[in-house]
Amino acid sequence: MQLDRTEIVIRQRSALELLDLSLLVLKRHFRPIVLSSLLLGLPLLLADVVVTAWVVGEDAQMAIEHVESPLVLLRWRHFAHLLVLYFVQFPLLSLPTTILLGGLIFYQRLSMRELIGRLWPIAWRTLFVLGVFRMGLVALVIEFFVDPTVAFDWKTELPLLVAIPILVLIMRSCWPLAPEIIGLEDCPLFPDKSKGKITTYRQRSRWLHGVLMADHVARFVLVGFYSTLLFLMLMGIQLFVAGVTFGHWQWAAWCDHFALPITLWSIGNLIAVFRFLSYLDSRIRLEGWEIELRMRAEATRLAEPSRVTTGSSGKLTEQVVA
Repeated sequence: MQLDRTEIVIRQRSALELLDLSLLVLKRHFRPIVLSSLLLGLPLLLADVVVTAWVVGEDAQMAIEHVESPLVLLRWRHFAHLLVLYFVQFPLLSLPTTILLGGLIFYQRLSMRELIGRLWPIAWRTLFVLGVFRMGLVALVIEFFVDPTVAFDWKTELPLLVAIPILVLIMRSCWPLAPEIIGLEDCPLFPDKSKGKITTYRQRSRWLHGVLMADHVARFVLVGFYSTLLFLMLMGIQLFVAGVTFGHWQWAAWCDHFALPITLWSIGNLIAVFRFLSYLDSRIRLEGWEIELRMRAEATRLAEPSRVTTGSSGKLTEQVVA
């Protein structure tokens, strides 16, 4: 690995430049990004579709049969449940893509086996931070306790659809770089002096997010706005194609179980790339990362043995200089 030879020029960028660069990176490395995002994204999305299927089931329809247009209301309810689950789980399911991008920037493409090998040592740390503390799996567990026989189970759905999203929204906008800290920097939860790892996840998170919190919030608002536009565009395209092909121009069951999850997953790939580039930009602003890479690259070159030839008594003698 040549630390001063990167695919992306290491320099400071504005939020709009990062968004534009995200599209270019996604276009250039579309296949590996998609495959890496399926590693955790596919099982979690399938789980989301399965656990939210009750929303459009018979019990839920009978519970609101007295309401005008019950099917429309149920589909909005299903949309809210699926959107919340994906939004809360996103840092967890985008972790493999983050690790992959960390190698691609230095022209190192990880295979699926190597990617799994990188994920396995940090599995418990990931589950605790992204699954429990960041509530990536908490919302999925709460979904099992919703009562489908009532019109609105306020004891379960109110915290699931309101309290948890607001809390996650605050954490996501102010402290968005948790997957990069865990997946790329391998910071432990507690100091591990035996392995020389003293900087913990909490200390590293405080350093990366503290000074640039306003920038992180602004970037979150920007990517949220463009993601909403992209979501509407992708859903509109799918409905248009279905209407032209089959003559069905309205929202149907295939939108609930196929189009909606696929659209959310597609937008997630772009957001994962944007967040990774924001992480690089944060390190450049706070730590002068581009200078650090050059210094480390030069140190590596000086440490490598190099061969020189000298003449002695008409003969060439090869020496190794460390």
